[in-house]
Amino acid sequence: MDKVFIVPEPKRFVFNGNWFSFDGFNNLPEFFRKEFNIPQGSWVIKKIDREGTGVKIKEREVEIWGDEKVSYATIIQIVMQTKNRLPEVEIEEEFHFPFRGYHLDIARGGVPNLDTFKKILRWLFLLKYNYFGIYFEDLFPWQKYPQIGKLRGRLSREELEEIISYGENLGIEVFPSLELCGHMENILSLPEFTRFSEWHRPQEGTINVFDEEAREFTYDLLREVVEFFPSEHIHIGGDETWALGRGKSLDKTNTFKGPELFELHHRNLINIVRDKGKTPIVWGDMLTGMYLRPDEREKWKVVLESEIWDDVIIANWDYTNLSEKHFREKINLFGKRKEKQIVCPGFSNWGRFYPSFDIAITNITNFLKPAKEEGVKGFLVTSWGDDGAEALYSFLDPLILANMEIAEGNGNWEEKWIALSGERHEVLEVRKLFGNDLFSMTIKHVFLGTPTFRYYSEILKDNVHRREKSTGDLWLDYYMGFIKNLKDTEALLKEYEKMLEKVYNVTLPEDLEMIRDMLRIGIKRLRGEVNFSDFVEFGNRYARLWLSERKKENLEVVIVKIYGAAGRADLRIF
Repeated sequence: MDKVFIVPEPKRFVFNGNWFSFDGFNNLPEFFRKEFNIPQGSWVIKKIDREGTGVKIKEREVEIWGDEKVSYATIIQIVMQTKNRLPEVEIEEEFHFPFRGYHLDIARGGVPNLDTFKKILRWLFLLKYNYFGIYFEDLFPWQKYPQIGKLRGRLSREELEEIISYGENLGIEVFPSLELCGHMENILSLPEFTRFSEWHRPQEGTINVFDEEAREFTYDLLREVVEFFPSEHIHIGGDETWALGRGKSLDKTNTFKGPELFELHHRNLINIVRDKGKTPIVWGDMLTGMYLRPDEREKWKVVLESEIWDDVIIANWDYTNLSEKHFREKINLFGKRKEKQIVCPGFSNWGRFYPSFDIAITNITNFLKPAKEEGVKGFLVTSWGDDGAEALYSFLDPLILANMEIAEGNGNWEEKWIALSGERHEVLEVRKLFGNDLFSMTIKHVFLGTPTFRYYSEILKDNVHRREKSTGDLWLDYYMGFIKNLKDTEALLKEYEKMLEKVYNVTLPEDLEMIRDMLRIGIKRLRGEVNFSDFVEFGNRYARLWLSERKKENLEVVIVKIYGAAGRADLRIF
């Protein structure tokens, strides 16, 4: 190998073509040597005083300056690629974004085991992320309310302490991401807490902020988390609280007070965090009503006028593959607070078994470019678990790299993934092929034979070319734009068959091999040949891979879908 790749692409990289024999370091910190399997040897790392951050490799010596953790990550990246030799290079590094974060939802799919958390943190360190947000909902180990999350694999305090400490050793701040207004369905569905629900159906997830007892309950939850976490940042949530002011609180007043209640509640949450000297983060959608109908949006715009947002970081999320112009307008919705926001693209892994690389890469690219130009504070790329987090965490590793390279480098993520993962180019091509939106957005429905698949393929099949009318719901219209491909099963079958032909003879890691099996079963369904044993074999493999990276709790959310499809196949209910 005569080339060396660094993620993200450095500000300055000088390589004169010379190579030195390498036997290991005699003074690399033991934690890094052990965790990244770096040999002990005669080479010396020398810290020097120099402006900026960088690495210079000379014979038997490596000079580093500036941010030590970034320099160590660069050194380890080079060793991973070159093994028993090191290049004579000089590297200067600089970042556009001081806040470089990854946000992982553990609440709606399986909870990662400790080994998986550490694997994720090592990968984030190597790629020079400096923040890791864990999205809990009900899975924080509250001592005052030990029943919350008990049946869903919540983290213990000891596990969480170990994760936080591991992150600190890597220079990564691990911070909590909570839901204390909406998305509280797993808490509100517990019998003793249903009385706090705004809606009469607690699964909707919004708390009744009009009720003082309900508010105090959430403040208890927040105080315990703030006391536990050493992090500077505390994410207090606040997204998608659409039911707020429309249920029990409306019954009491006969007047819609959603924005007023939102501001009151979040003022108190923010004060709890600020009183401990920490920085609150809040999702930005309800501050502007950005995802509401125009008439509703006007009602919510008043929320942004409050001074309480002056001391918070606004997390501005959008997961579409729309234009740069769209995202620039989104960034500028927050006016004078624009520069304090962090933008939150996503990996498009939720609600499907494999992430849509096409959508994710476009979303990341078109969001981060204007963010850089508009002087935004940073990014917090998101991985959600809607519908059970069926997509394995291992599928996200290339996207975590791609996001950093697009954010801070030259966007050349494919070559760098191959260099750092050691993966063959043909395997990466399979990853990208599975990540095209035609496949990733339809295969779950075809594979499982979902009601959505049956409706499109059986009811709407005669309207293949009919243009669908807008529903008035942004996300529903956006999603339906992809799954309309289910109407034309003959065309879909041809596309799937072409894909299988391309990947049939490629030797794949087991997780990608599983997706190839899913493709094969999808083809059998489209041909009317699917059978019971297809799903049983697939389910067993899926469960084994799941349990290799997650706790057992919540596996049933996905497995019942797979085995349910097996039962329908056995009954010939397609």
